[in-house]
Amino acid sequence: MTTNSHLFYTEDTVYTDNANNIGIVEKTWHDTVRDYINNKYDEEILDGPPEIADHYFKLGLPPRGWTIVAETLGRRVIPDSALRLVDRSFSVGDVCKRSSLDAQSGTVVDVSMTVSLQHTLTNKVIHGVPGNEVQLYLFPEQGQFVSDSPYRVGEIVATAYRAAVQLRNGGIVWVDDAHDLHVVVPDTASRVAPVGGIAPALISETTEVVFPHQTVSTDRENIRRGQWIYGAFDLHIPPLGTVLRSEVQGISVRWLPDGTEDYFETEDEEFVNLKVFSDKMDGANWTVGDRVIFKDGVAAYTKYDMTKLGRERYGGFDVNTLVVTATHTKLKVLWQDLTTSIEDAVDLVPYLLVDDHDIWPGEYVGRKDMTKKTADAYDIDLDYTQIGVAQQVDAKERTAKVRWFKDTDNLTQENISDKIEDVSFYELVPHPLISYGLGDFVYLPHAPYFSSDRNTQMAAHEQDSGGIMSSLARAILQQGNHQLTQLARSFLPLRSGHGTPASPLSGNTSAMASSENLPLTCDWYGQIACLNLDGSVVVRLGFSDPVNEVNLPANLLIGAPEEDDDDEENDDDYEYEEDQGLEDSDDSMDDDYDDNEDILAADNGQSLRRLMVPDNRTLRQSNEDDDDSSWVDEDESESTDAGVENDADEEQPVDESKTDGGPDTEVKTIVVAETTAPATDPIPPPYVRQVSSLSEQTISPDPAQFLILDSDPDESHHFSNHSPSKLNHRRLARERKILSSSLPEGIYVRSYTNRLDLFRALIMGPRGTPYEMAPFMFDIHITSNFPSEPPDCFFHSWNTNGVGRVNPNLYEDGNICLSLLGTWPGEQTSEKWNPQTSSILQLLVSLQSLVLNSTPYYNEAGYDAVQGTGTAVVNAELYSERAFVLARGFVLFAVQNHIPEFDGVFKFLYIEKGYLKDVVEWEREVIANSEGDTSSPSIDASTGRIMKVSKGANILLLQNYNRLRRILDEEVK
Repeated sequence: MTTNSHLFYTEDTVYTDNANNIGIVEKTWHDTVRDYINNKYDEEILDGPPEIADHYFKLGLPPRGWTIVAETLGRRVIPDSALRLVDRSFSVGDVCKRSSLDAQSGTVVDVSMTVSLQHTLTNKVIHGVPGNEVQLYLFPEQGQFVSDSPYRVGEIVATAYRAAVQLRNGGIVWVDDAHDLHVVVPDTASRVAPVGGIAPALISETTEVVFPHQTVSTDRENIRRGQWIYGAFDLHIPPLGTVLRSEVQGISVRWLPDGTEDYFETEDEEFVNLKVFSDKMDGANWTVGDRVIFKDGVAAYTKYDMTKLGRERYGGFDVNTLVVTATHTKLKVLWQDLTTSIEDAVDLVPYLLVDDHDIWPGEYVGRKDMTKKTADAYDIDLDYTQIGVAQQVDAKERTAKVRWFKDTDNLTQENISDKIEDVSFYELVPHPLISYGLGDFVYLPHAPYFSSDRNTQMAAHEQDSGGIMSSLARAILQQGNHQLTQLARSFLPLRSGHGTPASPLSGNTSAMASSENLPLTCDWYGQIACLNLDGSVVVRLGFSDPVNEVNLPANLLIGAPEEDDDDEENDDDYEYEEDQGLEDSDDSMDDDYDDNEDILAADNGQSLRRLMVPDNRTLRQSNEDDDDSSWVDEDESESTDAGVENDADEEQPVDESKTDGGPDTEVKTIVVAETTAPATDPIPPPYVRQVSSLSEQTISPDPAQFLILDSDPDESHHFSNHSPSKLNHRRLARERKILSSSLPEGIYVRSYTNRLDLFRALIMGPRGTPYEMAPFMFDIHITSNFPSEPPDCFFHSWNTNGVGRVNPNLYEDGNICLSLLGTWPGEQTSEKWNPQTSSILQLLVSLQSLVLNSTPYYNEAGYDAVQGTGTAVVNAELYSERAFVLARGFVLFAVQNHIPEFDGVFKFLYIEKGYLKDVVEWEREVIANSEGDTSSPSIDASTGRIMKVSKGANILLLQNYNRLRRILDEEVK
């Protein structure tokens, strides 16, 4: 067991009140997703100190150090110090760590569980029962997958059940509506479980399901309209009784992939023929409060010396049910370094905030040329220089051994090389079309084309593997999902004999030519059970009897939709709303558009000034009303400060797990024909100026921070092809006036006489951040709705090419996640665009100071809650390292490419002012520190500069250093 100082996680089983009660963690203070409470009823069912509960209702999270726990008798908000961890929930495929401060993580490859059970009538408790000896009392349940034939699979999306109740006079009735039964529970004020054990978890006075031995109440009509087994309706008998039996009455099944639904009554023959998929987690996913029965009741009651109650006293029903009172979970974990170990679940912590660049053995990865721009940022890019399978991974040094395929067009096991190369995490990206994890559901190559016509199903089932993939691809194309569409298109050309070996399940394809040879069960839908290091996968065929596992090439599988896919939120893939998108086509040329408008016309308005305050950055604005008088000077205006506070307390890392080691690990060895390490360049010597010293050259005046260019926007301007917008010229003149006088250091803006609605901005990375001396370019488009709505803004992500974002707010496809732009719902009104007070300058200053900051990891929505925790500390350091390396690539792009608006600025900053020399020397020091003294600090405390990186980051940094140094040498000459 872990101590109270460790963090708790959702679905943890915990003791409360000194082990008097047991509950399940429902919400923690460090969750990154907040609840939003709109229902007053929800507020009333949370028990706890009023000020603590109010914090949750207002902010969606309990305050730091408090946890919401679901107990037998309701929900409470409880201090962490009053909780004790009993068990922790993991599933196959989950990622975990021994300590939140560890760099290395592992994948759960197997789960086993023992449970403690209490008989719900005799109250006898037994311990150490293997989880696979019991099954749910109500079966099947929502979320399970079923099949009724060799060529149809669906998901149970709803269940109906019925209940038999024995009234106080002995009458027994199947009530008319079991959903209208209400469980009678003890007074919730007592907070003490019933003597002898606990009642079902999460059961209150209103519940979806009832179980034997529960006391229930209902209305008389529900009793009167019921189906009587014994006795008859009596108006004088209270509608109160004891449940003798509850059972599934029917299920709704949604068939894959077309989404059609059927309803099955349990009495139907079709229901009897339904086969439930045998999931890898079966028997290992029990929760305290689950109602279960033994699979083999006769053997179990003898084995555990329990009394089995007869049916005669209970209307002929079997009332022998049990409730799970405790669980004990053990995990088999495959670590990134290819060792395996058996661990108690309570000794591990879930790795929830997974770093974007983390890699695990068996994963398909691609290497990209980071200097090459993806043609279309919205398409899945398959332009890899190499594709391979990750082998052993060094998470601390951010390197992975990769076994490459001989070419990128043939991803069969016969074409994989025996050579293994050490590669930087930052050069690799997961393959978008072959990205399976343990526990994922997949279609096998010979999956039939789904259709409402049975003959079409059979005909499709007789096609060869390539034809099936092509047919299935066409079905997916009809769904309209962009990512699935991209995936499906890659399968359209497949035909038999085109690099697609026959399925090992069906032998040669000719055997499928007759319906007589169809398998008796569905053998084309399965679950990933293992990712092999040669790129193949083991698939569990859960409909087979007995359950079978087969080895298949990963590139021949198609990922099956998972339950609730449509409702899932994905923080990493920001979806830009169409009505706010960058591809606006509604902007139109106004007939009265005047290109000769005096854009610097005097106009009284709000003059923004950027004030630097030690603990706060604010924008100072004039409060004068907008009229036709001239601009006022700052010393003549009344100003107000509007800024962004940063009062986040610095927290010491919280270790969420024991750090004193774990059980011995079993080393798993992989044998390869040849292992080749990358050629390591020597640590570069300090940079020495050439004879033609930069200091001897004539230094030109500082370039203007704001300029209006007579030339047209460069063709690379994202909005250059948009039709000019109808503009508010007075407001636009005010914006330009502000920009001409109030830009802070490090921001340069260009506009165009021929396109008054377009701007291009350059923001130099602030000092003391991973972005220091790196350029960041943004394109701005003033729409016809400005200033009622914020401008459109596009970010140029240079030299990343799908490898990852340089900042959580700045996406590789150009989208910018910022509440001021309306692309993220800010929590405070002051964070959102205000037509009267917001401006382009405010936008640029926000990007410079709030986005390009020293700890960009915490820019991610909701991550402020985890600041100071062990996982966040480790991830924040890794994110800053990645941001630093990618930002050096931005420098390389700027000095290698022609950008008309800022060529003069780049020459001044990087050559005449010496930024390029400083960047090169800084990189040289980091490279030397990273390959030398491991005890040197990663961050220079005095400057905030990164001074040491991992081996993986160093590989990319050395490449960038060599290129920049050559450019610097040429400039010096």
